[in-house]
Amino acid sequence: MVTLISLLVFIAFYLLYSTSKKMADVGVMGFEKWVADHRSTSQYLGLALLIISLGLSIWLWGLGSGVFTFFILLMTVASLVVLLAPLRLLSFTSVGTVLALFLIYEIFMF
Repeated sequence: MVTLISLLVFIAFYLLYSTSKKMADVGVMGFEKWVADHRSTSQYLGLALLIISLGLSIWLWGLGSGVFTFFILLMTVASLVVLLAPLRLLSFTSVGTVLALFLIYEIFMF
């Protein structure tokens, strides 16, 4: 569940980051052109995913801990996206590898 919440936060923030006018056009994930063509739809989708991940965090950890954990996760993911996207280090392979490692850790720890 933590991996799913992290993935939703990543996708949501990357969608919102891709709709920014100040973002350098890096196009590392492949769907940035669609996001640029459908800016308002992407913003609504990104906000909806953030709200869903906040709801899942609250459902999993409770109100106070869920909101706190969500914002820590959002700050971490946002920092990584802002730092790694212009360097073209984000790709489906790297995100998939990290996601698979997190999923394996989550399964073995819980």
